Amino acid sequence: MPPTAHIIAQDPVGMKQLRAALWWAVAVVALTLPATTSAKDNSQNEANDPLTPKMAFQVHDYTQPILSQRPEEGAHQLYLRHVLPHDTLGVDQIARASLPLIANSWGPHGAWNGIGDFTIYDMAIAYLGQTKLGAGPVVTAPTASAAALGSGKWQAGLQTVISAPHDWGLSALLSSYQQSFDGALQTLTIQPLLFLNLDGGYYLRSTGISTFNLGQNSLVPVGLGLGRVFERSDGRLVNVFVEPQYSVVQTGPGVPAFQIFTGVILQFPVRKSR
Repeated sequence: MPPTAHIIAQDPVGMKQLRAALWWAVAVVALTLPATTSAKDNSQNEANDPLTPKMAFQVHDYTQPILSQRPEEGAHQLYLRHVLPHDTLGVDQIARASLPLIANSWGPHGAWNGIGDFTIYDMAIAYLGQTKLGAGPVVTAPTASAAALGSGKWQAGLQTVISAPHDWGLSALLSSYQQSFDGALQTLTIQPLLFLNLDGGYYLRSTGISTFNLGQNSLVPVGLGLGRVFERSDGRLVNVFVEPQYSVVQTGPGVPAFQIFTGVILQFPVRKSR
């Protein structure tokens, strides 16, 4: 990615790659730990359902060592996310705030480190039997500390989610549309979620986010990963996972051709699910 006048720090490229590798290695080790409190199927679904009414702290990491048309460059983003269910005005809702706390990119001219753009959404929830629907506004603020780490534009749009439990696990579909205030950037994202529950709290997952920056670039990743849910007696859930994703569609320079998505999610019950 090109140099920028707003660089916060420049670090050796090897340190960026090592830091990212250490993060997902920790997640891999967590998956293999012996568990005395592995979750039951229902808890696995709750841990993975984006509309579960539980407060959550999420740490998500995207390591992108291969970028389309830029073989010498890579990127890495560590997201800190907070999910808060609430019933303002008597309506069930879920809000989520997301910030790339560590965002960096590297290339032949060096590496850039800082924070990314801050995103927040709030969705009202409707119930159709076991199926849940969510919809509401989403806003992105240009908080990135370097031009290479964000869009540099205020954006707003609509976020939607539909989720449904099954005997074998959980399926869901997330979508959002955002447009910058000046109309120069329009982004559509579609994320199908599939979770297949296994014994011992384990589950298989596929959660690639297809992104279409209209008129600029597009990305359709397909992933297959492994996760595990640990349930505590007080109802708290710990969810860890690793999911490599390969981009079957990649148009435009700089989109990830391959990435490793890892995460740790802590959920805390605030009220009973319907």
